[in-house]
Parts: sequence; C-alpha cells; structure tokens
Amino acid sequence: MRESNDILSVVSEYVQLKKVGGRHVGLCPFHAERTPSFTVSPDKQLFYCFGCHAGGNVFTFIMKLEGLTFREAVRRLGERVGIDVSASPETPGEREAREKRDRIHRLNELAMKYYRKVLLKSQAATVARDYLARRGVGPEAQEMFGIGYAPSGWRALITAMGRSGVPPQFLVEAGLAAVATAGPRERYYDRFRNRVIFPIVNVYGRVVGFGGRSLDDSVPKYLNSPESPVFNKRANLYGLNLAAERIRASQAAVLVEGYMDVVAAHQAGVGNVAATLGTALTAEQARLISRYAQRVVMCYDADSAGSAATGRGVGTTSGVGLEVSVAMLPEGHDPDSLIRNYGGDALEKAIELAVPYARYRIERILSSTDVSSLQSRLSAVEAVVAVVADVASEVERAEYVRELSGRLGVDPSALAVDVRKAAAGRRASRIRSGRRDAPSLSTQPEALAAPSDPVWGSKAYLEVERTLIRLAAASRANRSRILEEIGTDGFRVEANRVLFDMMSRRDREGRSVSHAELVDECPEQLRDYATELLSTGGVFDTDMEDLEETLMTWRHFWIQHRLGEIEPQVHEAEAAGNHERVRALMDEQKRLAEAVRGKRTLY
Repeated sequence: MRESNDILSVVSEYVQLKKVGGRHVGLCPFHAERTPSFTVSPDKQLFYCFGCHAGGNVFTFIMKLEGLTFREAVRRLGERVGIDVSASPETPGEREAREKRDRIHRLNELAMKYYRKVLLKSQAATVARDYLARRGVGPEAQEMFGIGYAPSGWRALITAMGRSGVPPQFLVEAGLAAVATAGPRERYYDRFRNRVIFPIVNVYGRVVGFGGRSLDDSVPKYLNSPESPVFNKRANLYGLNLAAERIRASQAAVLVEGYMDVVAAHQAGVGNVAATLGTALTAEQARLISRYAQRVVMCYDADSAGSAATGRGVGTTSGVGLEVSVAMLPEGHDPDSLIRNYGGDALEKAIELAVPYARYRIERILSSTDVSSLQSRLSAVEAVVAVVADVASEVERAEYVRELSGRLGVDPSALAVDVRKAAAGRRASRIRSGRRDAPSLSTQPEALAAPSDPVWGSKAYLEVERTLIRLAAASRANRSRILEEIGTDGFRVEANRVLFDMMSRRDREGRSVSHAELVDECPEQLRDYATELLSTGGVFDTDMEDLEETLMTWRHFWIQHRLGEIEPQVHEAEAAGNHERVRALMDEQKRLAEAVRGKRTLY
C-alpha cells in the first residue's frame, strides 16, 4: 500500500510544493504560516514541519489531516490507487472500538431527533419555546442548529429509546444517561433534564455530544456531555460544522464563549463564529482552527472572566502560529446581548475593529484608571509597562510609549527607560527558563528525557546520539559498527535506545530498515521525535568516515563521564582503607587523562 502511494504524490494533492534541493517545501497544512516550513523528503518517504513539528509518513499525513484512524487511512489510500482493502481483517479490539463509536454516533443522532421532536410538539416544552423566543432564537436558527428540549422527567429519554430496543447501558456509554449505584440495584436516569439542548456536531457532520442549558435552578447552568470515544470537549468547537466554510473564505475565525453567542451570530448573518465548550481555548481547538484560517478574533464577554479567558486563549493561539486580535465589546455585553440590543451590524463592526492583544490589555487598564489621581496613574504606568515590554517590535514599543506618556501625563523618556528595563528582564527570564526547560523527566515523556548527568545531559552529547541514530538509519554496515563499538546500552536517551534496538531487530529478522517503516513501528509517543530526527540533519552515505568520527566523539564523552566518576570513588576507597582499590582507580584516571590528551589509545 505504501509503495503505491508515494508521499510526494499524496501530499501534493493537498499542499502546493516547490522543490528545493532534495526536498520539497510548502506551507504547512497543520498550522497557519506565511513562510514555508513544511518539507517532504521523497527519498525517505517522510514529511516534517519545522514550525509545528508535525511529522510522519504517508499514513500519518492522512490520519492527521483527515482525523482518521490508521485503518481508515489505509482504506482511504487504498481507494486512491484502486486497491480494495475492505477485506483487511480487523483485530477483535479494533472491531469492538469501531462498533462502539458507530453505536454512539447512531444514538446521538436518535437523541437529537428525539429532543428536537419534544421541543416542537410537546406541551411540556412550552417553557423551552418561551425561553428561545425571549432570547430571539427563531425557527430557522433552531432548525439550523438542531436545538431541542430534554423533558424534566428522570427517564424520558431512556423510555423513548427503550421503545426502539436501546438498553440504558448503551445510553450511559454515549453519555446520554447516568447510573446510580446506591441502593439494592442500579437505577438509570437521563443525564439531561429540563434543559434546552444544543447538539454538538463535528466538522464531518456527526453528532458527537450535547450541551444543555438549565431552565430551572439546576446546576450547572450549562451541562456538556461527558468524554466518550467520540467526544472530547478540548478537541471540538460548537458551530464549527456550520462556520468552517465561512472561516476558510474569510481566513478568520471568530471565537465566542457560549452556545447562544454562536446561534445569535449565525442568525444575524455573521457566519464565521464558533465557541469553545466550557473551557478556555485549548491547543487542540487552536490546531483545529488552523486547518481553516490564519487569524483568530477573540470575542469574549466584556467582563473580568471574559478578559481572563481571552488571555488564556491568546497564549494558546500563539503556540500554533495563529494571528490573534481581540474584539472590544461594550461594557456589560456579550455577542448575544450586543446583537439583541444593537443588531448584527454592531457585532460585525466590533469584529472589524478588533485590536492586537497588547492594545486590548492597555485599553482595559486605562478604562479603570483615574487620571486625576497620582496613585492611580502610577499604578497604571506599572501595569502598561508590563504590557508594552511584552511587545516584540521595538518600533511598536516606541509608539506605545509615545502615546501612553501623553495619556497618563508622565515623562516619555522615563517611561521608555522602564519599558526597556522590563523588556530586558523578560529576555533574561526567557533565557534562564530556556536552560531550566532543557529536556527533563518533569517536562517531557520519560523516553525523551535527557540524563541528569552533566556529561550525558549536555547539548553536545545529545547531538552525538542523534547523529548516531541518523548514521544507523543510513546503512546496515553502520548499524553493525555501532553495535560492536557501543551496543544498544551505549545510548543514554531511552528514545534513541528504542530506535536503535528497532533497527537492530529488523536486521536480525532480515527485514529492510526504511525511514517510513521505522516511523510506522515507533511507539506513538516517540513518532514525532523519530520523524524530526530522521528528516533533519545531514545526509549520510555508506562510507565509514562520518561514523568513525562520531564514534570517536562518543568515546571522548565516555571518558569525560568516567573521569567524573573516579574522583569520588577514590575518596570512598581511601576512607575505607582500600589502598589497592585507590591505586587501581588512580591508574585508570591517568590512562584516561592521557587518552583525552591524545597520548595513547584506549583500544
């Protein structure tokens, strides 16, 4: 299958690529960018993005781009080249997982139709119809979003589904029901009761979950479906199924906080609007947006909670390369109330006038400043200095200083000095944190963690190991030499040990060692690392010159490490009165020191 789907051919159907040397480059389809950092290596059958660090082989590419499982990606690529893989056997576990997902999707679809029917026809839904009328949600918008109503009874959905032969256990599995275990027997009950129901539909048109707005004093006011095999609230956006094309066309996604904000915006003709699901914007949601747009407009409530959510969202969007701006709503309004009071044009205007995040923070500070009070102005100066110091462009910082010195009545040169000091402090802090953020057990998966030893954990040594893995992937002769010289245990980073062991095992089994196959077989937590490692760095041929030089460097680091161990061992031997051990250690120390100076060899 892989041989029939050359990665360059497949990727070219999605990305415009230009040949540069032995690689092909283009704009990454997984994050928004203006300068190409996405590369395809036909000789290695791998892709890698230097911007967002996505990487893998042809199967990984289709899985990431289309949101498919491995088996689904195989089927998709099979269809592309006319190979029937429908008969490919599923393992029992794969079949069970697929059947479970399919069942939940079907139940969610049935539940949406049930809630919708209740809203339209049941006398008990009068309270819900009245609520929607008060909020200005007309019949067309209700139909567009599939809005429904969950009756107040404890088992209304369970009873209705039961008439179709659906056992309550399946509803629990889908997150539509819950079970109480207290008492002599289990009791099943509807999860959503007396709530306006908002179906959550993914970009492929599948109902994956629900949000329910309480119509009484029940808490929480908004209740989402629990996590399930088809629903992860961190990876979905409400309304994106309807907004995706408008977002793609405008190259801007407008993010709001609530279901009603989305419904009101679309009803008013602002169609590129979607909402997070009760959380601040997550990295998964930001990556999802980046498939459709390069820019995000945060349009959250004009209160302290909305401001805090905006700040968290800005940090997330910058992490995936999205440009972000903030729509400044009138105090006391959210998008829904703004539309109901002033119409859709008011929201469109606020979006059009969206400002950079730094400007948004500054205006919030100044709006709460009493310029007639010296103390208030000094507090505002301290706050805006912190904001302006975060601005990357020196020209932009200078413009802010010029403007703010006038608005706050302070000396511009003094304000500029404070900003420069704060900016320098931030740079120093980032440098320090960069050192602290070197790979460690606390910040990375254990397999990728650098050793804590000062020699093995140094950047120079880690690059030696990475070079050895690249050399090992280049030829079987290289692998044999590395195995002879340092063995698998010579790698101090577990990820490198795993990769070398995989290559050695394939050699023992008489199988080929290709980059794409290695990535396929990698444990999932190492796949991106392996792709980046094998896709970057120098191109090695089969001669031994590069290898021997790298092995010599490895031996040098080994000597340094051993010399660091010997001194404390000498002290221990002296303390124990073991003079023979002391002599042996000092002889070894002398021999290693001479080897470092090049006066003798170790082998």
